[in-house]
Amino acid sequence: MQPFALQPLRRLLTGLVLFLTVLLSAQAHAHPHAWIDLRVAVVFDETGRITALRQVWRIDPFYSLVLLEEMATDARGNTPEEKLADIGNRMIENLTPYQYFTEVSHGGQRLQGFTVRDHGLVNAAGRLELGFTLVLPEPVNPETGPLSYAVFDPSYYIEILHDPDATVALEGASERCGLQIRQPRPDPVIVARAAALDANQTGDPDLGRHFTEHGEVRCDPAP
Repeated sequence: MQPFALQPLRRLLTGLVLFLTVLLSAQAHAHPHAWIDLRVAVVFDETGRITALRQVWRIDPFYSLVLLEEMATDARGNTPEEKLADIGNRMIENLTPYQYFTEVSHGGQRLQGFTVRDHGLVNAAGRLELGFTLVLPEPVNPETGPLSYAVFDPSYYIEILHDPDATVALEGASERCGLQIRQPRPDPVIVARAAALDANQTGDPDLGRHFTEHGEVRCDPAP
């Protein structure tokens, strides 16, 4: 059985190998089965409140190639750009029920009800990049409590980690703001469980949480 987050994609994108699905083969063992390099920009408004997280998901080269080959014949559109737009729209639609694989909290309180704008899919030198702006349900003041975020596939079918070649941007932030990324420290028992799962198996539905990086933004109060 495929991870729960993949099932809607299979129904909607029959015959098209996309982003959250990979070719299932006898040689495929151990979660994860696909990889994403994550780039994030934390967006502040003119009053110093955080309003959005701008994200870029860089899909690993192998599955980018798989998708590009399938897209050439199965995606809707007459040009590569139109086909990419079609696939990008479907990706966002299918991520919506899962809150775009993103958890955000402010002062320890979980935020719900994100919306997305400015989304698109591009081919960047053979790697597909899904970009979108995740708008918070309402702006939050990082001076009254830290804003924390995590981006992960709960099933751990896909591993999502910050791109080592990019830094998290604090767009519009004051010099009193800073960001820290906490690395995951999964228990060896959890690591062994993930390694024992093949592409057709699911384990702990929250397995991915154990392998997730957490970003935290703090801003000192104005003097």
